[in-house]
Amino acid sequence: RSEFMEYFDVFALLVAMSLVTWLVLKKRSRRGVFWLSLFSIAYFGFYREGCVCSVGSLQNIALALFNPGYKIPLTALAFFLIPLVYALFFGRTFCAGVCPLGAIQDIFAWKPLQLKPWIQKMLGLIPFIYLGLAVLYAATATDFVICRYDPFVGFYRLDAEFSMILLGGLFLLTSIFIARPYCRYFCPYGVLL
Repeated sequence: RSEFMEYFDVFALLVAMSLVTWLVLKKRSRRGVFWLSLFSIAYFGFYREGCVCSVGSLQNIALALFNPGYKIPLTALAFFLIPLVYALFFGRTFCAGVCPLGAIQDIFAWKPLQLKPWIQKMLGLIPFIYLGLAVLYAATATDFVICRYDPFVGFYRLDAEFSMILLGGLFLLTSIFIARPYCRYFCPYGVLL
């Protein structure tokens, strides 16, 4: 990928973040967020094949912090920081319509149910454990587990193993009844946001 296109991706992220923030906070337009979600699925999902993504970029950050020989690409750093800065000032607008992982689940959301509080609390611990493991594996240069086990990247790249297609399919089926199950109960980047 050319350097120009890498910076174009950062520009697209900035524009999408600004637009979704405006749509959520000022315009309060669900329809606008829906259309931006479709753009995110098409561009950040299928066209960019889910990479570089803000969720996976935290592994690049961990590797760069613990391995002085690793030079983190500026674009990976930007994808990590931009949604965090927006979250600091405007809330988790990244999750609302820019993240292709959340956007694809929103397309399937049909009749979300409310889980019992104790179940939500128990499931809410998983992203913290996942974040810790992802940082540990990246810091020791063992593996980028978030990218390896991302349930939707296989869809976006159209080359997933059967087990990952099955996992992604289960998340999408679950999202019919539980709004954004991956985002709420697994996403390690959501913990940071």
